[in-house]
Amino acid sequence: MCLDGDAHAPADSDPVLELVSADGSRFGAYLARADQPTGARLVLLPDVGGMRSPFRDLARRFARTGADVLVIDYYGRTLGPAARGEEYDPSTKDSFDRELVLADLAAAIAYLRGIGAGPVYAAGFCIGGANALYAGTADLGLAGVIGICPYVGKMGVSAALPEDFGSGIRVPVLGLFGGADTEVPEEVHQALGRDLTGANIPHEIVVFPGQPHGFIEWDHFGRQGHAEAAADAWNRITAFLR
Repeated sequence: MCLDGDAHAPADSDPVLELVSADGSRFGAYLARADQPTGARLVLLPDVGGMRSPFRDLARRFARTGADVLVIDYYGRTLGPAARGEEYDPSTKDSFDRELVLADLAAAIAYLRGIGAGPVYAAGFCIGGANALYAGTADLGLAGVIGICPYVGKMGVSAALPEDFGSGIRVPVLGLFGGADTEVPEEVHQALGRDLTGANIPHEIVVFPGQPHGFIEWDHFGRQGHAEAAADAWNRITAFLR
């Protein structure tokens, strides 16, 4: 997980939307509207803990790029379509299913297309970053995907993504990696860059020396030592979404 119990955000009263996936399941989502909208819209995919309050707060941070941002939960089928507190039950991840995430992402994209015109992107942290990259292999009409410290290993019922999964991505990619990330080995960004180059897909892969897993999130929540790298990352995210 990118975030643990040290990350807090005063967001427990956030209004939660209920969306319906292709199989009829309902899941929770939170919409953060941009104060200065550019027309871009973004589905934000959290870490394996789902739509906890820190990720709703990070949705508001993403909205400062000018995008309207919808962060979704992974666990409506098991926990119901409601916002969840900051507590994390490790057994929750046992029900994680990447293919169901794609179905829920499709519903989230449809919702965003219903509230305005303009390009739709997907971005995510940790397992959410891998979900966003994987979404780039599906026919969802995305304008691009952003993978932030993407954990591509086994999770829940889903096997690890194959080493060459990047060869199936068909949309522009921004990949942000920590050079000291112990959860995401350097082979991941090396293979991703190689595959995207081979497929002639526009991409930017950035490795931030000395930065750990979750450095952007930890900077946002006040942990020292990540400010310069996180500021650079946000500038790249903003440029990608415009």
